[in-house]
Amino acid sequence: MHSDTHRWLLWGGKDGYHSRWYATFTSRTPIHLIAATTARLADPTPVLRYAPEVPSRNRGAAHITPVTPPVPTPLDVRRAAAARTRTTIPRAVVRAPTVAAASGPSAVLPTRAFRCR
Repeated sequence: MHSDTHRWLLWGGKDGYHSRWYATFTSRTPIHLIAATTARLADPTPVLRYAPEVPSRNRGAAHITPVTPPVPTPLDVRRAAAARTRTTIPRAVVRAPTVAAASGPSAVLPTRAFRCR
């Protein structure tokens, strides 16, 4: 593969389905990214999706298992309460004085004489 016209092609979906998908990679795509994509697509671990994220035309091919939402932990409840009580009043920004204003005119260091050996 020597140019952008040669590509890696990944595709999936059932034959005859209107929902066939494909992904292409040019010859300039790093091999590790192609390998990572292929590994993720081949992974049998279920992917969590909300119902509206799955098009109705694809639902016949999907294995749908309802999942109960997680119960918030006490830490989640405290974080949510803290986020609601934070102030939204803008604070004034105080800028640090510049070096010239803080120390006055800059001092010139004396030059050091070097001896030739």
